[in-house]
Amino acid sequence: MSETIGYDVADAPQETGALIDHILARYHETHRRELPELVRLARKVEAVHAAHADVPRGLADMLQQILGEIEVHMKKEELILFPAMRRRAGGGLAVPIAQMRHDHDDHDAQLRAVDELTGHFMPPQDACGSWRALYQGTAKFADDFAAHIHLENDVLFPRYEQPAA
Repeated sequence: MSETIGYDVADAPQETGALIDHILARYHETHRRELPELVRLARKVEAVHAAHADVPRGLADMLQQILGEIEVHMKKEELILFPAMRRRAGGGLAVPIAQMRHDHDDHDAQLRAVDELTGHFMPPQDACGSWRALYQGTAKFADDFAAHIHLENDVLFPRYEQPAA
């Protein structure tokens, strides 16, 4: 997913505090608002269409697991990493950032599994409106999350990975 994101880094603020605020408002809040609804919708589609050969069996559980894991990840950023970044001009945060990058790699693997399970977010021809909405919302989440990871990994984190002076 992250290889094909349609996100222009130039759209994000360049100043570190404003960039962190942007990540919190645009991504953290959006994920918290949208993912629970996707889990609910996936459960509905899996239940209603249980006999359909193309039903995305296990998608609701995958999304629930992603929700739980990224909630923990976002809390670590909000309570520990981002405040430390706001206090420092740069450098000295290589160890916590390495953990965040590791989490991002895990999240990326989960998104690839969701992409595969949903047939690249392409519902079958006879899919109902809920199934189509589920795939559309899940594709949006995957794109948003890939952009989120890209912004942190490639723009924000490099500012703090050098040893503190």
